[in-house]
Amino acid sequence: MPPSCWRRARPSYNSPILPPPHFALAFPYYLHFGRYAIHPHLFFESLSYFIAFRVYLSLRRRFGDPIATPLRWAVIAAAIAGAALGAKLLYWLEDPVLTFHHFRDPAYLIGGKTIVGALVFGLLSVECMKRYIGLRTSTGDLYAIPLALGIAIGRIGCFLTGLSDNTYGIPTNLPWAVNFGDGIPRHPTQLYEIFFLLALIPILFVVLTKVVARVPHFSPLLREVGILPPTNVHPPTSRFLPGDAFKLFMVAYLSFRLLCDFLKPYPRIFLGLGGIQWACVLILLYYSRDIARWLLHDQRHR
Repeated sequence: MPPSCWRRARPSYNSPILPPPHFALAFPYYLHFGRYAIHPHLFFESLSYFIAFRVYLSLRRRFGDPIATPLRWAVIAAAIAGAALGAKLLYWLEDPVLTFHHFRDPAYLIGGKTIVGALVFGLLSVECMKRYIGLRTSTGDLYAIPLALGIAIGRIGCFLTGLSDNTYGIPTNLPWAVNFGDGIPRHPTQLYEIFFLLALIPILFVVLTKVVARVPHFSPLLREVGILPPTNVHPPTSRFLPGDAFKLFMVAYLSFRLLCDFLKPYPRIFLGLGGIQWACVLILLYYSRDIARWLLHDQRHR
């Protein structure tokens, strides 16, 4: 549509007022590299895994790791297995009626997955693995920033895929609404998630630095440059404890999803909440003691 069509008609008696234009692309928006056209979801999902893993390795080199390498890889393997299973299970439970009708459709059963399901079942599988091998040390702090960044990058692919990705929002007349190709302006919930995660990453970095200051097993390099106190000194009034960087990521992201999914046309299975939202509620309840500890910290140390 040429820009001249975006202007309002010249004022006259009972003249109609044209609505503002809404952002529109040809979805899915394929990425072209020479003669090759790559689907955006495949490209950005692959890119998210690569960058997230590189960031994890960089943080591990910079901050060190209180977990021995063999145990660390055992935990990562458990997380990957649980995430792969949970991403599918929660996708099937997201719309139980639709899943029942497509129970014998391999394309439907294999095709979809959810980030929340991957996080929830990845968490549960890691906790089971830690109990099995007798590991009591918190293992998730180094994952918080890579997860946030990886999800943000992956959501770019979700946005550029359009309607077939099923991550779009409900119709809206807001000026930043996006027409994903069906002529209906919708909430670009994928972009909301990207902006939220990018804003969360600096906060996670600050919390990770504070957590490192309490763990003497992390890299001595940080202590040499003045970030860490001596190994025998632990700030008694610190709000954050080992494991809190990952917990904060989970609490922040799942709280965001709980609210943001009201802007998505997902089926409500019970009490006005969808399956993904109920998963968010359960994990937030699981972390309720940590949330209370963060909120009541200042009162306890006045």
